[in-house]
Amino acid sequence: MGITPTSQAAGVGSSVENQPFAVTAQVVPRKIVIVGTYDPAKTDIVPNKLIQVFSADQVGALTGFGYMLHRLAEQAYKGSRGIETWIIPQLEDVAGTQGAGNITFFGIATTGGIIHLYIGGILDRPVNISVPPAATAVEICELVVTAINAIKELPVTAAQNATPEICDITAKTKGLLWSLGITIAFNRKSGESLPPGVLISITQLFGGAATFDIQPALDELGTGDNANEKQFTDFIHGYQDIEAYDAIMNYVGPGDTKTGLYSELVHKPFQTIFGSKAVDEAGLAILVNLANDRKETDRATGIIGVPGSYSIPEEIGAQAMGHRARIANVRPEENYVDIILEGIDPGDPVGRWTNSYDNRDLAVKNGISPTIVRNNIVYMQNLVTFYHPDSVPAASNGYASLRDLAIIQNLLDSQYKTFNTEKWKNFTIVADVTKVSDVEARKKARDIDSVIDECVALIIAWLGNAWIYEKEYSIQQLALPGAVIIRAGTDGFDINSKLILSGKGNIMNVNTIFDTSIAVLNQ
Repeated sequence: MGITPTSQAAGVGSSVENQPFAVTAQVVPRKIVIVGTYDPAKTDIVPNKLIQVFSADQVGALTGFGYMLHRLAEQAYKGSRGIETWIIPQLEDVAGTQGAGNITFFGIATTGGIIHLYIGGILDRPVNISVPPAATAVEICELVVTAINAIKELPVTAAQNATPEICDITAKTKGLLWSLGITIAFNRKSGESLPPGVLISITQLFGGAATFDIQPALDELGTGDNANEKQFTDFIHGYQDIEAYDAIMNYVGPGDTKTGLYSELVHKPFQTIFGSKAVDEAGLAILVNLANDRKETDRATGIIGVPGSYSIPEEIGAQAMGHRARIANVRPEENYVDIILEGIDPGDPVGRWTNSYDNRDLAVKNGISPTIVRNNIVYMQNLVTFYHPDSVPAASNGYASLRDLAIIQNLLDSQYKTFNTEKWKNFTIVADVTKVSDVEARKKARDIDSVIDECVALIIAWLGNAWIYEKEYSIQQLALPGAVIIRAGTDGFDINSKLILSGKGNIMNVNTIFDTSIAVLNQ
């Protein structure tokens, strides 16, 4: 029987029992999933199946270097620097086509030199071609074709046209918008120029067609109560179409509803960001209109703008999500201001609507994420979703900011894990735990105060991680009637807690008042 509260004989009892008595709010490990098409020659791939990967090179080897999945993975890894990553390969549209463009060379290289060619705005992988003196346009075209095809990571292939001074450039991946995003450019860095005597004419990629269906990839993540069962936190894809946006929105759950990944039995939401190169205020207006069309429902997706960039828009978004995953993996309460988008082309100053604070402010208020360029380097600023309904004040909109959403992901997870421990399984509900005299029975007895105590412990843990602003308000709310109630069938508790997320720290307005007179010092 051992020593009990009614024992009287002398004796010393010593034992241990493993019971959690302190709530710990742990950061949800970030997990990236990338959805896109692959090289159709890779016939060993089973489409729409999750594959864990460990590097961009591995993705290239599996799915085809330079194809959509590899290009997205390269940028995602550049931002995430090793966060757990999975891919879902999807078949290309069999009836689809690739976009194409060309470069025409003229003249003769009088003294020789180096041609600095950039494909898809990939600044850290230039195509540098050494041109010998007296090289003709035909010879230069041949050198360029060889140089492009030697870099397997590029999103294009090259071939010499029947008119041999023309270098034909063809996208590896099918699709109109993907092809349009691949640019051909020369001399994107300071000090670069064409060799004397060499002239060029560029026809940017155009054409291409393909249809995509992202739904089978979403279904692979799980459906119903098992949706997103592996708890992916950051979603990347390569499809610039409303159908994909809608499918993702509906999978995550539209509006402020307990549906999709926000349902009570799933509670594993993720977000995604897409890139844009739209220029001028007119381009910003188009983005704002897109966001406003989705402002009442879409808390899953956003757009980040790098006006005029030569980089592929989908790759801009992929790197932004990689950075988001890396930062949120350590400090979910941190924002993403001034994070460098490495190797992303900054575009030309003309048409750069992000140069104006008023434009950036307008963008954020209307669900668009701006960037800023300093010394030809692109920096992230606010990272937001489309969600900004008229019925919710901007200051109260927790679904807008990806930083706030990273905290929400952690709140949901820690709340679930706390009440899914052994302590809260198979418990017995009583009006007052202190009235339960049997030692064993009391271990599983729970009353309203027990629930409140656990919620308070959670609140203290959340404050300890700087996820919430303060604890007093939340604790006071728990003490109000109806905050915790016993369900009508005496079969559980309903908890309604309130909290205020910690601030983002994005703005600092400093004003200094000065005078030129020193007479004040004598007063």
